[in-house]
Amino acid sequence: WVGSAPPCPGRMTSGEVETSGGKRGSEEDEEGEPASAFPEEASDDPEAKRAKLEGTFQQKDAITEPKILETIKEYVAVGGKPQTVVEMLSESYVGYGAMINVVLHWISTFGLAEVTEYKEEEQDSLWTFLSQFVRDNFNPAAFSDVFSSGGGIPEWLQALIQFPEGRKLVYDLTDQHRNCLFLNFAVHHILQQGYDKEVAAVGGSISGNFNVFNRLFVRKIKELHSCASEKKESILSQLFQMCCTDEIKYTYSRLILAAAFDTPYGTFFRQFSAKLEAYAAKNTQAWKMKSLFLSGSEYNPKNIEAAFCISSILRSSTVVLGDVQKLNRMYKEGDTPSVELLRCPALKEKLLRDLFAPKRKLGEQHRLHIVEVIRRTVVSEMAGSSQPADSEEIGAAIEQAMACVAGVTSGVKIAEVSLDFLDTPVAAMGVYQWLKVKLTGEESEDFFESGTSALPAIDKLMSEIMHRQAPLRADLLDVICETLPLVGNSLPAFSKQMMDSATIVLIHGEAELFSAFSKKLAKQKFDRSLIRHLVLKVLSMVGPPYSGLFASTLLRLITAGGHERISGEDRRSKLLPFLAACELIEFKANALGPKEEALLASMKAG
Repeated sequence: WVGSAPPCPGRMTSGEVETSGGKRGSEEDEEGEPASAFPEEASDDPEAKRAKLEGTFQQKDAITEPKILETIKEYVAVGGKPQTVVEMLSESYVGYGAMINVVLHWISTFGLAEVTEYKEEEQDSLWTFLSQFVRDNFNPAAFSDVFSSGGGIPEWLQALIQFPEGRKLVYDLTDQHRNCLFLNFAVHHILQQGYDKEVAAVGGSISGNFNVFNRLFVRKIKELHSCASEKKESILSQLFQMCCTDEIKYTYSRLILAAAFDTPYGTFFRQFSAKLEAYAAKNTQAWKMKSLFLSGSEYNPKNIEAAFCISSILRSSTVVLGDVQKLNRMYKEGDTPSVELLRCPALKEKLLRDLFAPKRKLGEQHRLHIVEVIRRTVVSEMAGSSQPADSEEIGAAIEQAMACVAGVTSGVKIAEVSLDFLDTPVAAMGVYQWLKVKLTGEESEDFFESGTSALPAIDKLMSEIMHRQAPLRADLLDVICETLPLVGNSLPAFSKQMMDSATIVLIHGEAELFSAFSKKLAKQKFDRSLIRHLVLKVLSMVGPPYSGLFASTLLRLITAGGHERISGEDRRSKLLPFLAACELIEFKANALGPKEEALLASMKAG
């Protein structure tokens, strides 16, 4: 506290606490009666009087008022319930009187703090608190009239951006409130102060202002052209994020790049433009602008209308019947939009996710229209390939996949179902979407508690997709990684079956994919005995000679699972021979960690 303090009394009672209306409780009125803090208004309506008195009870610290007992009696007399009084007085209690007593006791005991310079660590703590307070309470609407008030740039803004922490606060707020004009102006003002490189390092999340975006775009293009190869992916990611934040920036970026095609660096800009288009295909905001870049006769109102319809499907939380009806109708008419618009991976994924959603019940027409759009999408993707798609076969495979998952849900034995439809990639993708939601979705916990009868069928579907569809193996391995912690120790047999399914990638020679899966697996929190089960399963499948990648992967799994707990015949016949074989392998630098090196060293030592 800074300044002179009032003399410290021994104690203050709640009746002596001053409020904005003056002292209360310790004074008497002209009649010699204690003055009530509650204004009394005459009313003949009991309900209105109860409401007025309830408002009194809800005032902060109402229970500390001198005449509270009289007020309670009055409330009960007009039909109020004592229980209501207790609840309101409890909820409205703050304890201002007690707080003041504590502060006065501190002052009495320790005296007043003197004004001193803050230490550096105290300044850091204060800034951390204040900046977080601003982040939590910032209201963009409060700054809506900053420029119309005629006051110019606020002085405090200039002071704020003079130090790095202040500028970081502006960047964080801009990322949270991207449509705030004042924050976009603040970033632009920071750029004018010469902090281009710092703003560029933050990336596209603060590029809401178009001038800011333009300067960042030029800087990032220069960085991309001159940077080392290992940094290109990071810079590309930042550029793609910037350019696809909305349709306008995507359109602008594509037009600028197209204008540069005929320059000496045209090849570079063409490559970047193609990568940007591929990224935008997965971006719901920018994709509808693709229609503007169709060449020649393909640029027409039909294409624009189809692009906007596809964008509407991508942006919606669920696929609306009207959108897929409209899209189907457009492609059935004589003058159809370009099929190139349908070659959007995000569109196919969104339609399959809705079609195979476990809890969603689609009407017959809704379902047929979604299947029809998916068929057209797949046919357009495979047009011109050596094996063009058969539209009828695709539709039949999707229907069989839907019937299969419906049968599994209702208890049909998977052995009675033909799984040949999984040879059709799009049908397998639909089943994968269903599996993912079942095993890792919001309702997975309830499913594991009540739907265990479907687990053998789920394991069978996973293993079949692993065998038949190489593009989905990585996705299924990710599902296994996510599922194991959710299952916990409740379903050990199913967990082991999933581990066994993961080894299918080794049968198909995908050691790198298995290595990536193993790294993710080791970071998950679940029963380590499952890792030991996986190790022994792999060792029973694969024999020497081992590649360096495979051996290092398995060694990391062995140490992560607790190799000392592998004993008996498994240790003698599987683990020890593998470790002996590893002694003959020349591993690359840093291929093994300290634990793996120690394990091999212990083998050499006998």
